[in-house]
Amino acid sequence: MPNSTILIAEDEEAARVSLQGLLESEGFQVLIAGDGAEALSLILHDEPDAVLLDVRMPRLDGLSVLRHALSGGSKSAFLVMTAFGDSVTAIEAMKLGAFDYLAKPLDFEYVLAQLKRAIEQLRFSRKVKAAPPQELPAHNLPMVGYSPPMQRVYKLIGQVAASDATVLVRGESGTGKELVVNAIHENSSRARGPLLKVNCAAIPETLLESELFGHEKGAFTNALFRRIGRFEEAHGGTLFLDEIAELAPALQAKLLRAVQERSIERLGSNTPTHIDIRLITATAKNLEQAVSRGEFREDLYYRLNVVTVALPALRERKQDIAALVGHFLQRSGRPVSLTPGALSLLCQHHWPGNVRELENTIARALVLARGNVIDQDDILLLADQQGSAATSKWTDLVSLDIGWKRNVEVLEQSLIERALVAAQGNKSKAADSLGIHRRLLYEKLRQYGLEAQESA
Repeated sequence: MPNSTILIAEDEEAARVSLQGLLESEGFQVLIAGDGAEALSLILHDEPDAVLLDVRMPRLDGLSVLRHALSGGSKSAFLVMTAFGDSVTAIEAMKLGAFDYLAKPLDFEYVLAQLKRAIEQLRFSRKVKAAPPQELPAHNLPMVGYSPPMQRVYKLIGQVAASDATVLVRGESGTGKELVVNAIHENSSRARGPLLKVNCAAIPETLLESELFGHEKGAFTNALFRRIGRFEEAHGGTLFLDEIAELAPALQAKLLRAVQERSIERLGSNTPTHIDIRLITATAKNLEQAVSRGEFREDLYYRLNVVTVALPALRERKQDIAALVGHFLQRSGRPVSLTPGALSLLCQHHWPGNVRELENTIARALVLARGNVIDQDDILLLADQQGSAATSKWTDLVSLDIGWKRNVEVLEQSLIERALVAAQGNKSKAADSLGIHRRLLYEKLRQYGLEAQESA
């Protein structure tokens, strides 16, 4: 890359000269250092774009150079080199902030590719930092997204919040139904009252009735004291019942009565207790189908479905992905940027797990990212509906008759074969796509007798 400066910090003169010649032939400006102290001085004084940093050097070892350089404010990209590829050193180097960890003997094709990638990320990061900050539209909802589907949701929340109408929040798992509940409560006249949440699927049926309606002392074995249920605790505020479709038939009948009469009876009591609450329920299931199958009471369905807030799936609001990613990165507290390639990859995904899956994907990327830039190689996406056919092909390779170890070998071999075909026999590209070092690829090629599939 023209005008890019690389520092080679290597105590072995032959290796240093060899690398220098190769990099200069690619158009890089090259600085050299024969020991750690000299390397640190050049890093802090000349600010090279990238540093090829040997671990074992006189006067100051490579990891110490890396530690001091980063604490001194260096913005260079560091690629750590070593002939002693132990896990402790590799983990420490990456933890300190190295862009990559290179095992000797070096594969120059791979080194060159990583150097270019590191410099591209460095320039992108500098460009992002130099750009003036953009202010996002402000609103008081703890939700992110400015697409037309989300604007309709915001509008409906504003309309619903002003009333005490019972609300049914619908949407696939991971779309943010609980955020809608929070927004309705916080923007309602009940905002100063309690907001209590109960997941109907997480509590056993035998305990859920007492959880919701409370019980009197002696109502059942081990009922040693009176307990106030969630309906009473939420008096003056909002009660949110999540996974309402999982409610048992007997509890559906009791809930219907509570909604109709605005009163409940504790277990072991015949005395009704008046309740003043806003009831919100949510489900990811199709309640209409549950009613038609007799699994959910039709009269309760109509009582709960006074106003419906339907949340769109993330695949239906992909224009919000950039804003969501920015929100998750800002919340992480790290000054991290996303490359256009990484954002494009996120926008192409089907997102079966919706916003929750996106949040987890960004959390993984923050762990894997080298430095302050996330690119597409840091994005690990789970298989979705669009990848189901490919998943089926992998599943077909598995057999319980050959045991765990052989199954792993079969899958490894198939994965390597596919990577070689995709890379047209280029070993470096195949290893890069698999996320492994070329040396490990060589070992696997020999192990599975695949050398003949490589191109020279």
